[in-house]
Amino acid sequence: MKKLGLTFLSAALAGAMLSIPVAAETVFKLGAVGSPGTPEIDAAMRFGELVAEKSDGEYRIDVLHSGQAGGEREIAEGLQFGTTDFAIIGGIVQNFDPALMIVEWDLLFKNNDHVRAVMNGPVGETISERLQDNLGARKLATFMRSPRLLTTNAEVDELADIEGMKIRVPEMPARIAIWRALGAQPTPMAFPEVVPALQLGTIDGQENPIGLITSTGIDEAVDYLANTKHLYGFMLLLASEGAWSRIPEEDYAMFQEAAVEAAAYNDELVDASVEAGMEQAASKMTVTEPDLEAWRAAASDVYKQFTDVEGFEDLYLSIVEAGKQF
Repeated sequence: MKKLGLTFLSAALAGAMLSIPVAAETVFKLGAVGSPGTPEIDAAMRFGELVAEKSDGEYRIDVLHSGQAGGEREIAEGLQFGTTDFAIIGGIVQNFDPALMIVEWDLLFKNNDHVRAVMNGPVGETISERLQDNLGARKLATFMRSPRLLTTNAEVDELADIEGMKIRVPEMPARIAIWRALGAQPTPMAFPEVVPALQLGTIDGQENPIGLITSTGIDEAVDYLANTKHLYGFMLLLASEGAWSRIPEEDYAMFQEAAVEAAAYNDELVDASVEAGMEQAASKMTVTEPDLEAWRAAASDVYKQFTDVEGFEDLYLSIVEAGKQF
């Protein structure tokens, strides 16, 4: 009887244990346009790993890369509509808040440390608030990108050397206005047309990150690379407000810590890729190092053409002020 009683007790306990619900992991989707092997996607994967590690598997982040979540616009809209939980996106944010044209403003940021000081300080908080209001997402971290450089068919050592040059730039009003102020003839053009246009002499130069210069044949089409670093690019790791509201407040710090660590990993990868790219370019091209003080002076008043954009002037001037220490 004693053994029989123990058997019934064991069975009862087992049944009770089976009836206790097991907490399911919470799954989030992160959208990004790059492919594995690019710094931001490798860092996005690292972000997911860190969140899983720090939460003991309570959360899982699935990275939808290589267009799985659409282009940058679709990903940004996904944040708005709740179909994307996290995202790594760049200049597309200005389509939702025109004041954020500052994220792709030539000659504004002086170096990566300037970007980090701004984005991790009060201005970054203001930008996060604006993103919450206009995109329904908040900034968790800033991922650096390789800076944009100038490649031309004639050597550029100083500002006067680009006078009258036809330089291909993206079709963005602010960037066109800046290059016009520098004395060049900014020429918007679809990117696939750039290499043939350089080879035919339709344009005299173009500007892009070193990775694109060395991977698309631009380093074969022209002989000169000016290491201008005129635009320090960056992307934003964002969390949709919908996703953030599903995370208990006590876990916020964990997600933010993982985001900061992933951003540092991204930046290490970017630095390594820039170094490798510059070595490759230097083996084919003449590299110059222009002093950009005169360039910044020439473009310093361009922002006044856009002061009608709500909030832009305050952001721009705050970034300029922060740059005085760099």
